[in-house]
Amino acid sequence: MIKFKKMHGNGNDFIIIENLTKVNALSKSQIIKIGDRNKGIGFDQLITINPPKKPNHDFYVKFFNSDGSQADMCMNGVRSVGAFLWDARLAPKKSLLLGTKSKSILIKPTNTKKVKVFFDCPIQEIIPKGETVFLNNCGLKKYNFVNAGNRHLVIKTNKLFSFDLDELSSKIRKRAFFKDVNISLYKQNLGDLILRTNEAGAGETLSCGSASAACASLNGKNKSVLKIISAGGELSIRKINDKLEMIGPAEFICEGIWLKK
Repeated sequence: MIKFKKMHGNGNDFIIIENLTKVNALSKSQIIKIGDRNKGIGFDQLITINPPKKPNHDFYVKFFNSDGSQADMCMNGVRSVGAFLWDARLAPKKSLLLGTKSKSILIKPTNTKKVKVFFDCPIQEIIPKGETVFLNNCGLKKYNFVNAGNRHLVIKTNKLFSFDLDELSSKIRKRAFFKDVNISLYKQNLGDLILRTNEAGAGETLSCGSASAACASLNGKNKSVLKIISAGGELSIRKINDKLEMIGPAEFICEGIWLKK
């Protein structure tokens, strides 16, 4: 049996399991069963909190998609990790440095249900010429390839809701270069950004923190707050030189026991 808590960060829902007081080993098939929204519990990501791998880190966090694959990063998820740790008194209510597969993340509590996250500003990467030709043939014109701890193809378009994002994502991911890439559509609206994201291994989600960070890195002005609005709610992101500060919700839904099979 495995104890869990279900949380959400801006509509992005998570099953969180701590491997601190007891080690819970999960196979890929078990993660898939838990992720089934009809026969299991359902989640966008399953998150495990583990002892740190580096002496300067407080914890090490792993993220798994509903298809059982491991994700590199989840910005909405790390906020929920912080709320989980502080609520369960597994860590003092202060700043925590989390290790992940791709980068270190600093989280800070607030006096509300929101959590602050600080991390290195995402980096734009070059798309090979053959892949840009492919994207252009898909009818895409304005896009960037950004590494925000995981890789994102962010596409600027005024036709935000007329695109079949699932179909577009499936088509793009058939290319080896884009196999594990998260794919987002966004548009500007009165100074804010409206965003849709299809996450690799999870499909379209109500929110994606790292996609929001990727878009903010392209459109934000230094020290000015930029609101990223998605179906699950909104995130506030501020660029501070070479760092980003993200503020967003981390809320509990329920807790229970998974009858391990």
